[in-house]
Amino acid sequence: MNKKLSLALMGAMGLMLTFSGCKKTEKSVALGDISDSMEVAPIPDESYYKATLTEGVGPDSAQVSFELPLYDDEHVNEAILEQLSEALGGTYEGSYDQPDSMAHHYLNHYLKDMADERTEFDSEAPFERSLKVWCSYENDKFVTLNVQEYQYLGGAHGSTQCYGLTFRKSDGRRMGLNTLGKNVDDEEWSDMKKQGLMDYFEVKTDSDLQSMLLDTEIYMIKMPVTEPYFSEKGMEFVYQQYEIAPYAAGMPCYTIPYDRLKKYLNTTGRRLLEEE
Repeated sequence: MNKKLSLALMGAMGLMLTFSGCKKTEKSVALGDISDSMEVAPIPDESYYKATLTEGVGPDSAQVSFELPLYDDEHVNEAILEQLSEALGGTYEGSYDQPDSMAHHYLNHYLKDMADERTEFDSEAPFERSLKVWCSYENDKFVTLNVQEYQYLGGAHGSTQCYGLTFRKSDGRRMGLNTLGKNVDDEEWSDMKKQGLMDYFEVKTDSDLQSMLLDTEIYMIKMPVTEPYFSEKGMEFVYQQYEIAPYAAGMPCYTIPYDRLKKYLNTTGRRLLEEE
């Protein structure tokens, strides 16, 4: 098989594995398919807002899917929604006490964006925008949401952006780069990053890894543009399409496991991982 095609398939599989559904833990419940209704489904420790909204204008269509945990503390819920909206572009101006108005806002926002694109570009292709937000992991201290945004506005292919958002349950504050100390990117960290990317690309030598990258030296690879997030296994780092590698490579990523991450955490990060 052509190496580029192989990488594209591998990237797609990596996305499916990295951004899987909510994993079963003592404090999380695996969810089935997203409901088309706006109902809130109660589960043992919290409830979930679940909705899939779809609308089309002419040949164009947009879809927004939310699976969001809702907690007893309304201030935590509002803090999470506000920071989620900021990550999505920060255009929502309504109240954060209910997710449904925000979901409808971004659905209409995508439709308007596509309509604006049609006034500027002559294309017969049907445009498409979609957004999916879901819980990928949570424990007693924090919850992680994954976000996948897709758009097709004509051309050879669409574009996808995927990232994670971790929030502290005590106050809803986002946890990411702010949990890392100043010793990040020392030699040991660089080696873990390099090995993680080698595992992603399924290569074994520096020269083979270098051949997978776009104009970036393997020891000069910076942090991804999107912030890291906490998963079941450790801190996750995801590069977006074209950020360090060709489109066919998908979204390169690596994980710093918790047993090796601890020495790089500041007090905020260490407290987040401390057991009760």
